[in-house]
Amino acid sequence: MLENLLKGFIIIVFLNFTLISCSKSEEEEKPLGYLQEESNIPDYDNDPIYSKANPKNLPTYWDIFVESAALYGVDLSDITDVEFISEDLSGGTAGRAIGSCHDYVKIQVDETIFRNLTTGEQIFLMYHELGHDVFNASHDGGGLMAPNVRSIEYTLFQKEVEDFFTGVDYVQWTDEECEFIRELLKTETQ
Repeated sequence: MLENLLKGFIIIVFLNFTLISCSKSEEEEKPLGYLQEESNIPDYDNDPIYSKANPKNLPTYWDIFVESAALYGVDLSDITDVEFISEDLSGGTAGRAIGSCHDYVKIQVDETIFRNLTTGEQIFLMYHELGHDVFNASHDGGGLMAPNVRSIEYTLFQKEVEDFFTGVDYVQWTDEECEFIRELLKTETQ
């Protein structure tokens, strides 16, 4: 009987030792707190829309502008006369809208300057110029239509795009301003 009791005791100690060893090795396999999962912080390069922009294929900026507009219920599918012209604009100008106050969209781009901009600056520039041609938006509204292209942090740009497409933050050219713009463009493009 003592022998059976001793055998039972040894079996219990052995099982406890085995369980402790197993649970200890399982703990060692768990990742420690300093190992964190990699996360994607949203930015221009991994955004599902902006990542489609390609500075070597300028019409892709129209595509992402249309896609952004659709997020806010703005349908631009009826606009089919869209042109991007690669041209030396000299003087540090990367791009300009020449379809403002007309029924077409025509954006001139100095690709040498344009390709040296950051991704955010390229997208900002194109949205700004397309804002002029598509919506006849003036610089008076600020935000996306602020007069100088600038580097802009991704989340702020998202807010400016929302404000623009929801009409919160843009002002259209007046009829008088449009007449002046048409005359100015007529002389500059001849």
